[in-house]
Amino acid sequence: MRTEAYSVGFDTKNYHAPIPDNYSQDEIYRRRESNIGNSIIGYLGEYRLGVKYDEFHYDFEHDTENGFFLSSPHADPGPILNIYRKAITYREKRGLPIDREVAECLGFQKLQERLADAPVGTLALWVSPPGSKRDGYGEHSFTFIAQVVEDSEEEKRLRIIPYRNELSIEEHKDYLKYFDEDAKNYNKDIDFLTNPVVIEQSESIQTPDDIVSFIGEAEKFNIEWRNKLTPLIKSLIGGFIQLVREKASDKDLLKARYAIENFVLEEKDYILDRDRSSQLVFENQPREVFERYGNTTPPIVGGSCGASASRESSSTFNNVFLKDRYGEKTFECPECGKINIRPKDQLLSNCQHCGSNKVACKGDSSKSAA
Repeated sequence: MRTEAYSVGFDTKNYHAPIPDNYSQDEIYRRRESNIGNSIIGYLGEYRLGVKYDEFHYDFEHDTENGFFLSSPHADPGPILNIYRKAITYREKRGLPIDREVAECLGFQKLQERLADAPVGTLALWVSPPGSKRDGYGEHSFTFIAQVVEDSEEEKRLRIIPYRNELSIEEHKDYLKYFDEDAKNYNKDIDFLTNPVVIEQSESIQTPDDIVSFIGEAEKFNIEWRNKLTPLIKSLIGGFIQLVREKASDKDLLKARYAIENFVLEEKDYILDRDRSSQLVFENQPREVFERYGNTTPPIVGGSCGASASRESSSTFNNVFLKDRYGEKTFECPECGKINIRPKDQLLSNCQHCGSNKVACKGDSSKSAA
């Protein structure tokens, strides 16, 4: 059975989670509702419209507990890194593979640390090739292109452009090696995910558009699809959020999500500006639309991001986070020195990073990976 790329169960669980200390209930619910709306829009852009570009921003923050961290105005207060950690826990509890989620977590940790003192204009690249097809991933990748920018109050923010493409591992290596010489050795999705690269502006590379052109993409940055999609389904998102507020069953939430997807597929030509007129047939009656469109399962699609919840050195993060969480399941490869996490009830024959077979004796001599 295919893993869902958008799990409706997350929405209810996250929305009704305890309110963080020192924040008003109204503010937290506003953030959580905004996050649901943005998640639905982003999911539709990737999985139903197949657009190449999107855009969002992260805030630069600092406090005594966390030091410097990146946060999102659409998520609960605190480091975004916590979301990556929760994704690992969620999948681990369900017996699902976590290699990719761990790589994402490590990669984001590195990116955050390297941007702590970055001046305005600094760029970053983070490549996300698709994972295994058996886990529901498709053919396309994301290259996340980020830039430190100034907001209206002269504070720094991180502008992020997810650039959707269908490049192979070798094609990703071909452009990334100009910014990161180690990229020539990256052969798996987790190699790219663990190793984002921060780039100083140069005479030829000033903006995300310059990087997109360098990669070889002819299509210019354009998110007009968002401007047409958002008002079109605003009331449907509101109806979905109301179901979440009411703690509706996953079955009812899935029906509502299917309805939104099917409606968007029907309006795809209008949203992508292939047709000037919308066939809009409802007026602020989301539950009627859910009934009309929600009884048919949309076509299955796969992307580069699976079912997971969208930096000091990685070795330090491994010691603090991975070993603390996984205990006897972790050990360092004697060949490359990187941390391996032994799958449940399995022994490793090769390093998960460099492929060395020298980990076999380590796995055989270790305790059971319960």
